[in-house]
Amino acid sequence: MRNVYKTIIGLILLAAVSAGSAGAAGKFDRGLGFRDAPVFMPKGQLMFGGSVSYRDYNFYDYKFIILDNMNISAYTLAATPYVYYSFAKNMAVGVKFSYQRTLGRIDETSLSLSPDLSFGISDFYMLQHTYYGSLSYRYYIPLGRSKVFGLFSDISLNFGAGQGKTVNGKGESMTGTFQNILDLGIDVIPGIVVFVTNEMSVEASVGILGLEWKRIDQTTNQVYQGRYETSKANFKLNLLSINIGVNFVLPIGRDKSVQTKKK
Repeated sequence: MRNVYKTIIGLILLAAVSAGSAGAAGKFDRGLGFRDAPVFMPKGQLMFGGSVSYRDYNFYDYKFIILDNMNISAYTLAATPYVYYSFAKNMAVGVKFSYQRTLGRIDETSLSLSPDLSFGISDFYMLQHTYYGSLSYRYYIPLGRSKVFGLFSDISLNFGAGQGKTVNGKGESMTGTFQNILDLGIDVIPGIVVFVTNEMSVEASVGILGLEWKRIDQTTNQVYQGRYETSKANFKLNLLSINIGVNFVLPIGRDKSVQTKKK
């Protein structure tokens, strides 16, 4: 065993010496430095605009694994106005305000665990609406040296609060639950932007990384109270949740580096 340990330690030392020698020989520059990147968004620009996303789900007599005769309809609508200011070349900070509304309805669905054991769900209604405020940092990357086409990465810290309600059953058997929602999270949203004119651009983005903590306090039939908390981290590309936005850019400051290059 001692010989094995000595061999492993020797290989680690050899790798460290090789890495140090390679670093001494010279660092390879990939041209991704912030200072060396071409100007895509000059300093001193005020950008305001908004994005909208919509998702819709409808199932009619659909069967999925243990769910049978699914008759479900739901949608999620989100609208986000925002304002950014470019404090440096290709870098901007801003604030975003979002409204998200989710509505779901189950007319009839059967849960079949076995031929002799099944449950039915019907007359279920759920509605949630949440308001968010976000602090955001955005960095632009031009495609080549283009001043029309570019990529961006947006990192946002989100604070949300809202309300919701669920109604189950009908007639005398109806029950209702009222909810207070608190939502905190961090999102990483990359996208592509295209300038149509000097003052207007169109962008498309999709979330790929998110951290979220949510707490919901609820009251059922105005008597029973409860609370539950959820936290999640996800890293996925959801092509069905693409945000489309339109931006307007107003120059309120002067970028000395751009003026120097023009001269």
